[in-house]
Amino acid sequence: MTIIPEYMDVSANLNMKKGQLPFFIGISKIPWSTHLHHHDFVEFSLVTKGSGTETVNGKTHHLRPGVASFLLPHHMHEIHSAPEHAVHKYCCMFDINILFGSSYDSDWCGLLYEIGSQFPSYAEFTADDTLWIEDIFAKLMTESTKPPQPGRSSMIRAMLTEALLLFIRTVSRNRQTGDFAREPEMKQPFWPILQYLHVHYTDKLSLESVAEHFSVSSPYISRIFKHYTGKSFLNYLHQLRIDSAVNLLISTSMPIIDIAVETGFESFRTFSRVFQNLKEVTPREYRNRHGISDQKEAQS
Repeated sequence: MTIIPEYMDVSANLNMKKGQLPFFIGISKIPWSTHLHHHDFVEFSLVTKGSGTETVNGKTHHLRPGVASFLLPHHMHEIHSAPEHAVHKYCCMFDINILFGSSYDSDWCGLLYEIGSQFPSYAEFTADDTLWIEDIFAKLMTESTKPPQPGRSSMIRAMLTEALLLFIRTVSRNRQTGDFAREPEMKQPFWPILQYLHVHYTDKLSLESVAEHFSVSSPYISRIFKHYTGKSFLNYLHQLRIDSAVNLLISTSMPIIDIAVETGFESFRTFSRVFQNLKEVTPREYRNRHGISDQKEAQS
């Protein structure tokens, strides 16, 4: 049976407004399971109650109190709660760009992009560290829901950074002690390839270059993409890039031609054509519908 990952439009679902920090935190209860899905926001969560399993890009781990997960944009995931033990968790959703802003961040922010490949997507905290990180999530929840205070965005960024540093240090220790063993690249024929595409979709990619990277043939890549996703390799790649472009169009005043480059298109003409095919409007029309005028874009 073919399972097609569902795209979740976080910006639309959370009704985020222009100028609002692209950050959301809430408490989720999962009585049964979630569908396999992906989105263009980072998801950072901490289990507080219940048990079950989470599968990220084809790799499954157990969920229990004290387990945190970090998912990069477009990492595919699903959760299954154990019978009568619904998973409860704090769940943060945010644009990864809110973390960057200083060259001094590069020593650890770069490590975030290795989660899911060089590092596992989850960490199991000690009892003491669980209390520490759970306190941070609770404070994030309070800060984001109470009436805005001076420096609210900076406070959220500071607390989020602290929690992520705890996560990175924990997964780094686990890898050093051998708790995380990387699977052979082709042990699962499809998921490693799909994960690679979700991480590198803004790079210069082609069917041939991906096939060469995994030491398989181009027809093999083409065949399994159609089988597992119901789309061709190129159509799937275009969808990833346009989903990312949509988020940039409605959450920033970045010039549209720069968005085309940022999301991996080699020419504006191709970007515009693909965008219109998928969204049935031009990028500029899409942006204007969401309240960002051409004048604001020109001033950016």
